[in-house]
Amino acid sequence: MAILKHRKPHEHLTTLEAGGRAFSSLQLADWLQQAQRETKGLLFVIGGDEGLSPKVSEHAQLILSLSSFTLPHRLARVVLLEQLYRASTILKGEPYHK
Repeated sequence: MAILKHRKPHEHLTTLEAGGRAFSSLQLADWLQQAQRETKGLLFVIGGDEGLSPKVSEHAQLILSLSSFTLPHRLARVVLLEQLYRASTILKGEPYHK
């Protein structure tokens, strides 16, 4: 798989998939903080129209779900970015998440 060939050995691989684990904003913030302590890089992979290869999912440290809805790839990227921003504000103690 091309995705796995470009992955750096130190990167924590998270795939975004419909059947993945759902987090609250606070849970995502806790996970993000722990992941940042344990690794030098985070790699998020969102599947295309036909999803991800099972081989990519097998290498993931976390399979994450943004929603029980199926989201278009471009929308999923925006939702992921917003949630990561929200998690970072929680970790900094900023009020955005309220």
